[in-house]
Amino acid sequence: MGIYHIKPIESKHNEEMLNILRSSPITTDNLTICFDRQPDFFRLANIKYHPHYYYGFFRHEALKGFGMLGYHQAIVNGLPETVFHLKDYYVSLDARGLDFVRKTSELFFKETYNHASIGYTILMVGNKDPHSYIGYSNPSYPYFPFSRTINQLDSRNILLTFPVKLSRTFAIRKATIKDVPAIVNMLNTEHKQRLFGNIYKEETFEEYLANRPGLSIDNYCLATAPNGKLCGVCAAWDCTSFKQTRVLHYGKRFRLTRIAHRILAMLFQLPPLPLAGMCFKDFVITDYAVNDRDPDIMNALLRAVYKEYKLKGYQNMIWGSSADDPLLKATKGFFYQRVVSDIVLISTDKSKLDNNTINTNLPYIDIPCL
Repeated sequence: MGIYHIKPIESKHNEEMLNILRSSPITTDNLTICFDRQPDFFRLANIKYHPHYYYGFFRHEALKGFGMLGYHQAIVNGLPETVFHLKDYYVSLDARGLDFVRKTSELFFKETYNHASIGYTILMVGNKDPHSYIGYSNPSYPYFPFSRTINQLDSRNILLTFPVKLSRTFAIRKATIKDVPAIVNMLNTEHKQRLFGNIYKEETFEEYLANRPGLSIDNYCLATAPNGKLCGVCAAWDCTSFKQTRVLHYGKRFRLTRIAHRILAMLFQLPPLPLAGMCFKDFVITDYAVNDRDPDIMNALLRAVYKEYKLKGYQNMIWGSSADDPLLKATKGFFYQRVVSDIVLISTDKSKLDNNTINTNLPYIDIPCL
């Protein structure tokens, strides 16, 4: 690589990392946005991954790119297992095309490798360069992992505009600390059937919340069926203390939406859309589970949260799941924009990518930690 070299990076590179991130925005016909990580790029990784490793791509001593491999516990084939997430690959425009991704493979999967054979990465549809690595194999890079696409993540950004009616079938109430056993039971029932599902424990649930800034038991809602039994749960997590949706530019195709929003803002006293360079006031729906994957229960929960957070001045509610999840029908009746990404299964063992080796049912992706 000549004048370029790769080495571990740490907090002293925080500002350089944020600058590189903002130079690599997501551009669609409607919006150009950046999922910013102010004020501390490392804070998100510290929440989710134990351990995690960042490597930087340097030109002399100037940081030109970086990537991360993070480990966490998740469900694979119905059982807890350590998995890895390959993410946060950003390279400045003047340093692209120099094989940084391939050349970090030996560092990630030899030098820092923690013997987890299964992992994943998320690649936004339309982002062509990273997709070229799916299924890639080259003897020159013997540590580059095997991979294949297994599903898609369908993330739905629900604009809080029109008033919504609450469900007449399911009663929704706020959770209290006394509800933790029921919440943990519902969440484990949901996640044990999903690849990369989370693992919840009653005895550590309060610690789990304490490690997530902006999330507490007060952010959880419970759904009750007509027979009086709990049948659903979800949490609304404001992640803006470590991750923000920053608008860099509005496209021409978004013009009608902006006009419509101004009219709605006058009618329903909505906060204005953010100016270019500013952030949406948004939150993410997380820790959700409903009996029998019933979209009507999920819809009732979304309606209650929508109404509460609209009154608080929020603009955007983000929720999603794998593209084949019947629960996605719960967004019926809301005005939303979709962001679709490929879910790519990665393994250091080629045999584990065989279709019958890993149960890829309903892969779970932790949207707040993307």
